[in-house]
Amino acid sequence: MTSLKAFSRRSLVFMLVLGMLALGAAAAGFHFGFQWISRDTLALATPEMSPGDLAARIVTLQHTYFVYMAASMGGLLLLCGLVAWIGLRSMAGRLFVPAAATAPVKKKAAGTGEDRKSQKIQQQRLYLHLLTVLQRQGRLVDFLFEDLDAYEDAQIGAAVRGIHENCRKVVTKNLSLAAVLDGTEGEEVTIEEGFNPAAVKLTGNVTGEPPFRGILRHRGWRTDKIDLPVLSDTQDAAVIAPAEVEIP
Repeated sequence: MTSLKAFSRRSLVFMLVLGMLALGAAAAGFHFGFQWISRDTLALATPEMSPGDLAARIVTLQHTYFVYMAASMGGLLLLCGLVAWIGLRSMAGRLFVPAAATAPVKKKAAGTGEDRKSQKIQQQRLYLHLLTVLQRQGRLVDFLFEDLDAYEDAQIGAAVRGIHENCRKVVTKNLSLAAVLDGTEGEEVTIEEGFNPAAVKLTGNVTGEPPFRGILRHRGWRTDKIDLPVLSDTQDAAVIAPAEVEIP
């Protein structure tokens, strides 16, 4: 509202000054025009010229003056209109554009930084959350950090069977997994042009352009669905498994 009032006052002063200048230019034009007609009329008034010829010459001067004055006034009005448009646009731009253009940019930049930070934290929580589920149902973390040197191979095999089964249940329940490339490992496959380098890793003597023919060493894995349990907003995501203390 303050900017609108300031623009109204400035535009009123600007239009009044411009109108006074246009009025002064028009008055000067009429003044010099009448002087021109009077001078030329007096120059024509000679004793040898008949009254009819004098009247005809005066009419011709009047028409000539009208044409010149009409063109001059039209050009003056167009010039005043152009100056008024440029002046009003400049004033409006200085009053309104900066306030409207700078604030959203700063807000967007700040929001972008906060969004990236929030997205990074969310990805870390999802990673730890999956590890938490594997520990809770399959004791995967316990197995990974167990000292296997103290056990015989038969004991390890018996323990791994249960961990393998429970972790597999967790993965198949929460993730929809499929092979990146169909086929049997050890068979020859063809990699066509336009393949995804993130999904197919080429090793060995990789030269030239696709298609490539090689031996399938690993089919790869990809997931089409992630259906993990809902993250808790109150539980600390960094705690993969709480310590258990039995009170006697």
